[in-house]
Amino acid sequence: MTHRVAVLFAIALVSLAVAGSSAPGAFHPTAAAPASQPGAVYFETNSMPKNFVQVLYRKPNGKLKKGPHVYTGGSGNQQASPFAKYGFKLLDSANSVVLSKDRKFLFVVNAGDDSVSSFRVSRRGDLRLASHVPSGGDLPVSVATAQRNKRRLVYVVNEWSGNIRGFTVSPNGKLHVLPGSTRSLATPGKNGAAAMIGFDKRAFTLTVTERGAIFDPVAMTFIGSGPDQIEVFQVLANGRPGPSAVTSSTGEDPFGFAYTKQNVLFMSDSGVNGTVTTYSLNTGTLGVSLVDHKPAGGSAPCWVVFSNNEKFAWVTNSLTANVSAFSVAANGSVSLLGEVPATNNSALDEGSSRDGRYLYVISTKVVNFVFTNTLVDIYRTNSNGTLTHIGKTGTLPWAGASGLAAF
Repeated sequence: MTHRVAVLFAIALVSLAVAGSSAPGAFHPTAAAPASQPGAVYFETNSMPKNFVQVLYRKPNGKLKKGPHVYTGGSGNQQASPFAKYGFKLLDSANSVVLSKDRKFLFVVNAGDDSVSSFRVSRRGDLRLASHVPSGGDLPVSVATAQRNKRRLVYVVNEWSGNIRGFTVSPNGKLHVLPGSTRSLATPGKNGAAAMIGFDKRAFTLTVTERGAIFDPVAMTFIGSGPDQIEVFQVLANGRPGPSAVTSSTGEDPFGFAYTKQNVLFMSDSGVNGTVTTYSLNTGTLGVSLVDHKPAGGSAPCWVVFSNNEKFAWVTNSLTANVSAFSVAANGSVSLLGEVPATNNSALDEGSSRDGRYLYVISTKVVNFVFTNTLVDIYRTNSNGTLTHIGKTGTLPWAGASGLAAF
């Protein structure tokens, strides 16, 4: 693992990103896309002592209207990030909020009381709390959901205890512990520094990114001592985890990821000298083989979203406060198309509308290292994979805003 550069870290956090709808090198559509169906956008506030999900109603033109913030039944944890002592109030993970594929349920981790919440989702996007259950470990940071053999599964990764736990979901959205589903990660405890858990497209496997030793560029020391690695668990027919295999990460600090139907794994490597890496998943051996490794177009890339046709991927770069667009070949080869800026001086979790026409990015204002408030940037996705900034929400009073799911 290479050392992160303290000066770059500080400059990136305290400098304000250039506001506006475009930047030099940004791309623009040739024609306006027709309006899409309305939907909703969600993120968790990660607030203490009560954690909430902020609801934003999505209009047909992609713009957002502020809705209610709904109590999860649990607590956030603004001391969860490895950099919390410097004012980082977010969870520092990917997929802390996820929607089921059919958009009937929303799942959220509560890092403050080590729990997971499930919500029923109305057609309009309103939420009703269905259950609030223990996560089976210490500091849940990421959650995944999929259906396997007509059984709806939910898995959570607990960062500080270094383990995963599975649940089944009843038709009313209640979570039930799946017996035999709790498993330790290859690097147990805090030294694994797990960032995300997720299924492949067919739910044959479950992947966890483990950042290991994370360099603190202010104190110039490492936090933790584990290796950078990607752990893949087999998912058995009964939904329980089977054997796992570990692959060393090509990039520094593997973080967020997404799979294609062809089992291409697109990974963000969240070091300051940001890169993205693609791998090919072998569902038999559970190993991932390197396909491509490229600069991310920004610093500390953390979150990944695919276009609906899987030909493009969008990556948010937290320290340089921009969003990179990539073309993705069927075999996993990638090419950088360009970048667009976020409004504030950080670009965090992201999600797209159900039809893929709009991309939503959390952009939090950072002042002297302290996360202060949040807004959500709105981008139109163009047919060539590039992005055009078309608006933003007003300021939202959630300095710890984490996770983002949309439809």
